[in-house]
Amino acid sequence: MAAKIYDAIVIGAGPAGASAARTLTSGGMETLLLEKKNLPRHKMCSGILSHWAVDFINRNFGVIPESAYSADVPFLTGFAAHSPSLPDGVFLKAANPVPNIWRKDFDFFLAERSGAAIKDSLKVEGVEPEGDRYRVICRRFGKDGRRANTSFRARYVVAADGTNSRAVWTMLPDAYEGIPRGAGLQVHYRGTVDLSPGHYHMFFYPGMGWYTWASLKDGQIRIGAASLGDQKASQNHEKFLGILKDKHGLKIKSTIRREGMSGPMLTPYNRFVLGIDNFLVVGDAAGFMHQGGEGISCALTSGDLAGQAVLNADAGRTKAADLYRASARDEVELCLDQLNPLRMLLKMPMRIDYLSVLREYRPRDLFSLLRDIRSFMTQDLGIDNKMVGKILKKNIVHHLVRGTYPVAL
Repeated sequence: MAAKIYDAIVIGAGPAGASAARTLTSGGMETLLLEKKNLPRHKMCSGILSHWAVDFINRNFGVIPESAYSADVPFLTGFAAHSPSLPDGVFLKAANPVPNIWRKDFDFFLAERSGAAIKDSLKVEGVEPEGDRYRVICRRFGKDGRRANTSFRARYVVAADGTNSRAVWTMLPDAYEGIPRGAGLQVHYRGTVDLSPGHYHMFFYPGMGWYTWASLKDGQIRIGAASLGDQKASQNHEKFLGILKDKHGLKIKSTIRREGMSGPMLTPYNRFVLGIDNFLVVGDAAGFMHQGGEGISCALTSGDLAGQAVLNADAGRTKAADLYRASARDEVELCLDQLNPLRMLLKMPMRIDYLSVLREYRPRDLFSLLRDIRSFMTQDLGIDNKMVGKILKKNIVHHLVRGTYPVAL
């Protein structure tokens, strides 16, 4: 009996993969959704949703179930920015309540609503062209620990397997070449800390990498740190714990879970990997990322655009990647808008009530915070800061003159 051939295979059951699968199945394509972990599974993420993401989900997936929300603080009231000059923080009130979810239940809801056939506990080893279709090679470990290989075939493949995409590495081996890698570590603790549970806390202290954060959720303290280049996320995390112990009375009783990620940091380098022929790349794997690491809204959008491109390509007998590159241009521009100081306040995934900030804080305090953020942004992050600065300046000028960014897709 010949092996089953699907219309499309989507690799990765996160928001990008679920969005692509939903669009494909809604268009009548028999779609297989692959996930390397056992579903439902945890995912390193803040677990806060932008209004862009919520609007998309309400239109395409329906109402997010209550089980996906944090039980004690289902909605955050805003964000807090901490720095050496203002360790107690400047609190930024959100214009709307910010959904505070657990990715384990949220992602599973999206995957189930996609309508695709789901196979989990399958790690994709690679993707190979095979005539007019693709072969997706997977590895599974049995209960006895033995490795078993299997493969699936489809006419279209959508890679939504994150920043360290194995599918991209095998299909487009040079796609991430020359881009510095980043890494992140988030640890869930039980203990106490003097931080507001109704806010997502960001810390701008030099010497702890390019991003550090903390939040409280359902009796857990989630503490994360990220690194670039040769820096180690684990070392930055340890330094960050010291700040929290010194400035915010952190006391750890036990460790619940550790979560990590790593991969090339594409967006600041104007690099977006969208695919080739009928192999498409979406979400983090493609380089879509918004301010503060918000990636869920652009994951959902890029997945939907890829699915639409496949449906249109199949109807017109053209290459899906050509259609996807054209349709994804606006989302690429939106990501780069948020690295452009002249446009970022107009293109934010999170709505902030800035007037309340101006009313509640003295100008000198806000100036001190901005000065600390500037020092934080210009620190040695383990990458070529001058190169990134040149790219961002080029983007600003190019957009002022031509109304677009100099990105080849």
